[in-house]
Amino acid sequence: MLTLLLTVIPVFADDDWNTQALQRLMHEWEVKHEKMMLHLQPSMRRAGVDMWVIMSREFNVDPMLQMFGDFGISGWYGHRNAYIFFDAGGDAPLERILIGTHQSGRMREFFPTITSYGQEGLAPELQKVVHRLAPKRIAINQSRTVAMADGMTVEMLKQLEEAIGPDYAERLVSSQDLIFDYISHRTDAELAIETEASYRTWHILKRAFSNEVIRPGTTTTMDVYGFIVQEWQDQDLEFNFPPGITIFRHGVAGGIDDTDNPVIQPGDLLHVDFGVRLMGLVTDQQHVAYVLKAGETEPPKGLRELFRQSVVVAKIYAEEIQPGAVGTQVKQRTESRASALGIQASIYGHTQGNWVHGAGARTVFDWPDRYGAFAREPVRASEFWSIEFNVSGPLPEWDNQVVRIPREEDAVADRQGGARFLAGPQTELWIVRSENPGQ
Repeated sequence: MLTLLLTVIPVFADDDWNTQALQRLMHEWEVKHEKMMLHLQPSMRRAGVDMWVIMSREFNVDPMLQMFGDFGISGWYGHRNAYIFFDAGGDAPLERILIGTHQSGRMREFFPTITSYGQEGLAPELQKVVHRLAPKRIAINQSRTVAMADGMTVEMLKQLEEAIGPDYAERLVSSQDLIFDYISHRTDAELAIETEASYRTWHILKRAFSNEVIRPGTTTTMDVYGFIVQEWQDQDLEFNFPPGITIFRHGVAGGIDDTDNPVIQPGDLLHVDFGVRLMGLVTDQQHVAYVLKAGETEPPKGLRELFRQSVVVAKIYAEEIQPGAVGTQVKQRTESRASALGIQASIYGHTQGNWVHGAGARTVFDWPDRYGAFAREPVRASEFWSIEFNVSGPLPEWDNQVVRIPREEDAVADRQGGARFLAGPQTELWIVRSENPGQ
């Protein structure tokens, strides 16, 4: 059996990569198993469903399967598989059934009943299970706007409906509410992983935007990119998304991206957007640094003031992440409070965790075609958040050029209200010196 988790992440020796990788993988399975045992049945009851059927197939895997084993434990995902959860009500434990092919025996920790099939195919076994359990409402992964709740393909849905018959097909409902609820109930073990991942991301980026890496007038944005990539590989972190590096420069409208690999110069404002994945959980951070000109001991006063405003907005934003508040409301309230202080802020944050844009609220415009249900979702206690926003304003030292400072910090929604930052937040503009770069 998989043992229940300690809430402390194991410490790994840097020189024992194989052991480290294996222990991390096993710890990830344990974390997911513990979450399933603690929270899935209550989430199903709150969503009003007594069965959840995840249909998946080789080379077209349902996104939610990563919550119940995923790579390294499931074997191949099988030709056509059904993953079934059933709640009989009362004190009965959650029944967990897997019907499919190419499944590792280790999956019995997640699905104690594993049934394979032969030439007869999946449908007969699927029909037996559903008719025996006689569910009243069956959740399936079908959603117009929530990608992680939309893994059911047209052909797999057709096969499911044909297998269970028209009476049960009429009981199919979207799993969207169930998935929002289940993902948001974070365990202590998940929080420990997310915190470590956030800490590692923060310090990779802090080093990247320092004289350890940057020699102004020589170092290019792709040099910084290469350092960040090498660091997450050296630390055996998993891929989330590649670093994006931007330069804001006096006399240049907008930002200079890394497409043409520009050289970093004194007087530049540097911005990076990057996150890692650790044991199935992700981070998403944006930080900024200023490259001092020769003779400067600190950034220009106007830039310091603009960054100070960003610190104020981060604090307001975190305060407004209150359980029950709808995403659009959080955006409006934060921007209004900032505006009352004379700060021009734009708020566009989101939940995160198993995906960089997570299954939960987003503090964005109510734009159905783009954000769908996310903008209308309420904040839920214990969710992982990306506090993402920008502040902008004219910079006197740059001939009143409008400068934008993008910010993003990892956080967790507190049960008592507000959000707590996991690493940081950045409260001072990081500095890269133009003289004595080795110091």
